[in-house]
Amino acid sequence: MCMNLLRYCFCGRNFAYLNFRDDLLPADILINLFCPECRPGSIADDTVLQDCGWVLEYDVERAQDHFAAKGIRNRATPEFIFDEGYLSWQGLAPADQELHPRVHQRLAPLIKQKLSHYLQSLHSEWTDHVAQHKAAGWRKAQAF
Repeated sequence: MCMNLLRYCFCGRNFAYLNFRDDLLPADILINLFCPECRPGSIADDTVLQDCGWVLEYDVERAQDHFAAKGIRNRATPEFIFDEGYLSWQGLAPADQELHPRVHQRLAPLIKQKLSHYLQSLHSEWTDHVAQHKAAGWRKAQAF
């Protein structure tokens, strides 16, 4: 089971959809979320992860305690927490969750015409989406 959460950034102007793999970490492990508009000027801390201007600040010590309690031997680092999906974007970027319903709604008329065309269009849209995010440097998109 995975928990999903909508969280506003520090300044409140932007938000991110977050995913919590296996519901292992509580939401307050993410101490701060900064968008590109409110991110701090200097970031040199081993508790933060940067992704295309967004900054996620984790309580890595508490995350380590949760990992140890569940038998996960990896060291809790922002990179491990994010890359393994324990507390990261729901999708490839902060607002990806809003994109999916719009794409499906826009392509829905194709289902009545020809299902294979709908599926092909959906695949094409997703491939383009991943390519755009990969080119922009989004961390999760680099895995594709």
